[in-house]
Amino acid sequence: MAMLSAKIFGDLPRPVSERSQKVIDHFKAAPLGPVHANYYPPLKQYNSLLRKLRFLGIYHDEHMDFVEEMAHKRKLRGKGPPPKGQGKRSKKK
Repeated sequence: MAMLSAKIFGDLPRPVSERSQKVIDHFKAAPLGPVHANYYPPLKQYNSLLRKLRFLGIYHDEHMDFVEEMAHKRKLRGKGPPPKGQGKRSKKK
């Protein structure tokens, strides 16, 4: 009878140790979603803002300058992807 009433009222049917009770209370508590959701800064918004400022000439990003310069040099040396239809697979046929 005690087990049946425990099921009905949401209690535990057997006695529980203190350590197990802490786990039960932890899972019964409300989730901490909003607290943990705002932990990280909005990186997408920061990146888009910095890109706009860089395009306007207000912000200077040395790493992006280096990446663009290296890509430009690779293109001058002919290291880019081949035009469509002129790759290795199309030459096999």
